[in-house]
Amino acid sequence: MLLSLLSFCKSLPKFVPVSEHKFEKIITDTYERTFHVYIPKSKNESPKPLVFVLHGGGGTSEGMIYLTRISEIAERDGFIAVFPNGFENRWNDGRGILRFATDRLNINDVRFFRDIVAYLKSNHRIDTQRIHIVGLSNGGFMAQRAVCEASDLFASGFSVAATTSKFIETNCDLKEPISFGFIFGKRDDVIPYSGGTILIPSSPQANSSKISAGESLSFTSTLEVWKNRLKCESEETQYIESLKKKYPKEIIKYTYRNCNHSSMLDAYLIESGGHFWPHGFFYEHEKKYGYLTNDLDASSVILDFFKRTPKLATGVN
Repeated sequence: MLLSLLSFCKSLPKFVPVSEHKFEKIITDTYERTFHVYIPKSKNESPKPLVFVLHGGGGTSEGMIYLTRISEIAERDGFIAVFPNGFENRWNDGRGILRFATDRLNINDVRFFRDIVAYLKSNHRIDTQRIHIVGLSNGGFMAQRAVCEASDLFASGFSVAATTSKFIETNCDLKEPISFGFIFGKRDDVIPYSGGTILIPSSPQANSSKISAGESLSFTSTLEVWKNRLKCESEETQYIESLKKKYPKEIIKYTYRNCNHSSMLDAYLIESGGHFWPHGFFYEHEKKYGYLTNDLDASSVILDFFKRTPKLATGVN
């Protein structure tokens, strides 16, 4: 019995449960909005970086806490991790999907993020040069909208399982320089790799029909848009080793440098990847848990990018 328990403890990765996060409520534009936040236990009083982690459409802050395991890294590295909840579980990323209340009401999620920062600054010392945002799917589109509309606030962002929408392509107006990154699966069955109409289930049922959810650019066009937006001059592509280590040509990394004001643009294309957070941790209970994939450790890659991309002081010309 003891050996069995020890075996289980060794196989279950360390993670910070939802119960160790604070659940907060604030009012933005008359609407009650909620989020979970993890404050590292360290007594270090120096200003702490802040990382926003956005769920996908229909998701929750709790789900992202377990999926990404970012709070565990926040404890180790000493940053604050905030997991906001979308309005009725969705973000108003600009695609105008009128079946969802957040789009119909034109909910201002960027203002919600600003209000979260203001709320946290009233209780904690925040390093305002290191505020970052990452999102999954609907959250990935929202992370792009957030850096476009609040480049004064965010130092950098990352999008997982989302390319760039037509809305972002035509409406992004960076006032200050930022850095950005993408992780995308070539076999994504929701956001088409080649661009076009995004299709999502019409209901939670497994075999439900799919409905249109706006238009997106192809993966390659997405990189071209951001390369031009950040005024990058050099481009390098290379295959990087996957966690499986048996497939040397599974992941292509795109690196763009010599960008305006030292901005950075990185992207990872997973050849066999689908619509999920790579190497995300699925947990229901002690007998049902595990990693979704064994290719790229998305959480580590993203947080390493954030470490390398503090706020750039020079304004965009």
